[in-house]
Amino acid sequence: MSDVEKRLGVFVGAFVLALVVGSVALGAVGGSSAPAVDDSNASAFNTGDAVAEVPEESGEISMSEDAEGTVVVIDTTYSSGVTPETVAPMANTLTENGATVRYSSGGSGFGLNSTLSDADAYILIGASAPISDADAAGLQAFTDAGGRVVLMNEPQQQAPASPFGGPSRSFGPPKPLLPLTSQYGLSYDNGYLYNVADNDNNYRTIYGTPAGNSALTDGVDRVVLHESVGVSGGQPVVTASEGTTQSTTRQSDTYTVLTRSDNLVAVGDSSIVDEEWVYRADNEALVGNLLDFLVAGEKSPEDAPDGGGFGGGGFGRDEPTPSTATPIAP
Repeated sequence: MSDVEKRLGVFVGAFVLALVVGSVALGAVGGSSAPAVDDSNASAFNTGDAVAEVPEESGEISMSEDAEGTVVVIDTTYSSGVTPETVAPMANTLTENGATVRYSSGGSGFGLNSTLSDADAYILIGASAPISDADAAGLQAFTDAGGRVVLMNEPQQQAPASPFGGPSRSFGPPKPLLPLTSQYGLSYDNGYLYNVADNDNNYRTIYGTPAGNSALTDGVDRVVLHESVGVSGGQPVVTASEGTTQSTTRQSDTYTVLTRSDNLVAVGDSSIVDEEWVYRADNEALVGNLLDFLVAGEKSPEDAPDGGGFGGGGFGRDEPTPSTATPIAP
């Protein structure tokens, strides 16, 4: 046999073998002789059961209190992430009910006392800049005179999550608000709260429920808190759902996320008034109740801080940027 005939025979044999192997493979995949698949444990891999229920986004912020003639200051001085646009739903509700909304301009040489001198209510959203002792004393004088205050805080900047898993760790507590909260017997906890079992599609977007009967939780069944911290002290109003864990201690407990101390309410989340989250679950009902709380106070002008500064501050007058009866476009 010649070399050509040998090579031809090898080629034909290989071709035939390939046809045979291919036929067997096709029969194993689609033929009746293919082994049955055991799906007795298929439900264990069904991720449909683990998909979180997304709360409805609907409703509107409403108030039951008459806000006519009330001056409400929204302070953007201490947080670069808060703008009139982000809190437009809340501001519009206030103006539609007769309040005058002002945005504190802060600025060099001015202090909190001058901002509060002709205000009836004050909202501070977030705090990344330090707050002076004089400003803290001015706020105390403001609430002692009957002014109403809502503080909304959020976790400090977070360190990146570990590549080996587990939640990221906080750099520290929300310290800028400590001078304000400590004089009311309140404090914001370290780190942030998370819940891996009961959440709104993200372990750091947790649920809160009323801690009892309160005007602040009227019409509230469940709220959504996006990146919240715990609040200690005062009278608990809203607590995080069961299984919520503190990032710094890794301990699960009943954590308060909204509490009241007389004329001041401290909230562990600033996103509930943001246009992105305000209509999530019953957030709009909670925000409406907070606005009613703010305008229901009766401030005594004689006891309130004046523009000259409290406790030797001597700051002079602030010139807040007004948002009068014209609503802000969402």
